[in-house]
Amino acid sequence: MKRPVVHVVGAGAAGLSAAKALIDARACDVVLHEAQAQPGGRRRSFHDEALACDFDTGAFPILSCWRSTLALIDAIGARGEWRAETQPGVAFVDVATGERWRLTPNAGRWPWWLLDPGRRGPRLRFGDYWEARRLLSAPPEVTVESVAPKGVAMERLWRPLTLAALNSPPETASARLLGAVLREIREAGGGGLTILTPSRGFGRAFVEPLARSLERDGAALRFGRRLIGLDQGAERVATLEFEHDRLDLGPDDAAILATPWATTAALAPGTTAPGATSAALTIHYAASPPAAAPAVLGVINAPFDWLFAHPERISVALKNAGGRLHLPRDGLARACWRAAAAVTGLADTTPAWRIATSRRAAALATPSETARRPDCRTPWRNLFLAGGHVGRELPDILENAVRSGQAAARAFVEQTG
Repeated sequence: MKRPVVHVVGAGAAGLSAAKALIDARACDVVLHEAQAQPGGRRRSFHDEALACDFDTGAFPILSCWRSTLALIDAIGARGEWRAETQPGVAFVDVATGERWRLTPNAGRWPWWLLDPGRRGPRLRFGDYWEARRLLSAPPEVTVESVAPKGVAMERLWRPLTLAALNSPPETASARLLGAVLREIREAGGGGLTILTPSRGFGRAFVEPLARSLERDGAALRFGRRLIGLDQGAERVATLEFEHDRLDLGPDDAAILATPWATTAALAPGTTAPGATSAALTIHYAASPPAAAPAVLGVINAPFDWLFAHPERISVALKNAGGRLHLPRDGLARACWRAAAAVTGLADTTPAWRIATSRRAAALATPSETARRPDCRTPWRNLFLAGGHVGRELPDILENAVRSGQAAARAFVEQTG
């Protein structure tokens, strides 16, 4: 008896995760189609000759509470490609005042560290954290700004954390989505806020080992395959139309669209999808960081929001960067380096640099756009959706992309019995 075939369209994090979950379930054959010449989607690595090193299309740290992502990394044997901070927490510096501090949670689920001024940060009160518990139960229509503490707490804590998690400012970002991120951290205990970064780039740490694992376990990976249409009946999709050929789906076959949200909405009319996106800029510098530099540093009152110290380079991330995409790149790179040099103690002379622009870094995390996000099931019984923008439980982050791919695979398996 012929096994069903599931065609996964899109080899980003969600598509790769869906294919892996299907292979592990042993319920079908898997074919993964990708429009580009390589896997990775929005999260890829490239080699830059000027920098003489690999760099990523963005900054992609993960948290130790991202259980699905870490389980997948462990399953493909890639944990050695990730560097974990030696202790939980987040380091910060204020360029304007020179103050440095670290949010340092304690082990366990009872957060007694909030009672210790040395652990919660200068000028941050216990109430600045305690009052923000309203984020955990925020209704879907409210923003972070409307429920989080104001003043120093907003600028030193809730604004940088909101930008990091949602790529949107507190004034417009969904309080419910930020609350979901905080809930994940809380449920994992203090250790859930340990940051991990890829040692040699996200490609080597996630994309490449996952693609190799799929091929080794029998999945077919096909590149240069752009899906341009679906032949949809009343209950099921009958045909996948690619640029150069068509694939007829058998009675038990299925498809998972792990494509960008705009592509998904165009291919499957009637499915809801976010209507707007947020941008990010990442500037990579060919400069080795000081040995004592934290792997991730939140930077207040600077032209960028976060600094990442990699073994062979320094990267800075500009969140919610739509208003800065038009700025001259030379001037932006120099301005960011001056701030980076100030907080690292390195020379002011700007090293070789490369800017990675992500105009569609994430689905816009406003309450109204979050309400438009689709579920993994569609009106057609053999068509499922995956992607960071699918579902409303988490923002458009790597963990949500991984979970959505696994959820789409699970939905197919459950449907086939």
